[in-house]
Amino acid sequence: MTINKNKELPNIINLKSLAQEDTNRKNWREIELFAEILSVFISGFNHMGSFELKEDNETEYIWLLIVTRCFHSIRCSINLMLKGYYSQAMSLLRIGTEDWFICGTCQSNEKVRRYLLQEKGRIPSYSSLATQMGAKDVYNINTKNMSIAPIYNENLFLLCAESLVRVFLRMAEYMGRILIYLDTNKAKSWDKENSQRLKDAVNWLKELREKYGNDSKNANQD
Repeated sequence: MTINKNKELPNIINLKSLAQEDTNRKNWREIELFAEILSVFISGFNHMGSFELKEDNETEYIWLLIVTRCFHSIRCSINLMLKGYYSQAMSLLRIGTEDWFICGTCQSNEKVRRYLLQEKGRIPSYSSLATQMGAKDVYNINTKNMSIAPIYNENLFLLCAESLVRVFLRMAEYMGRILIYLDTNKAKSWDKENSQRLKDAVNWLKELREKYGNDSKNANQD
């Protein structure tokens, strides 16, 4: 069988490389922000030390597990975003939003704790957990305009970036809570070390909203 090279599918590796070049050139500020976001997580883990599961700290233990998982979801989503894989990145960020629902309900919802710690029963739907937190609108993530091929698109990149920053800010709260439980002095040190990074993330969101207004908000509620 002879294949006409002129009719071959585009080389996905070349497309990925081109998308990353465009991203590096046009979105260097967001890339710097992503690095700061990862540093906030790493700083928190470095301050923690050891953690021993006891009968009275199940909630904090779940927070630690979920914050760790969310860190890796964010880290992998950044790698995908830089290469133009926006749909795949948004899928990981949706998991980060679901992680936030778990952190926000595990203290008062025994079903969540039993499922995560004892693998008993079933975890309630994320929609119901969102309702329990009064944050059901946060779960409405619009991905209908996402592209499958790794091709740079500024709007889709910023859509993913907005979701990423929002997930980060929500989960950073639980990083702080874990540190407060372990050692208030370590929590204060972590907060002092990362307060400017958190402010930078908040300011970036504010500027994005000022630039795109309600269109950006409607495009992504996460």
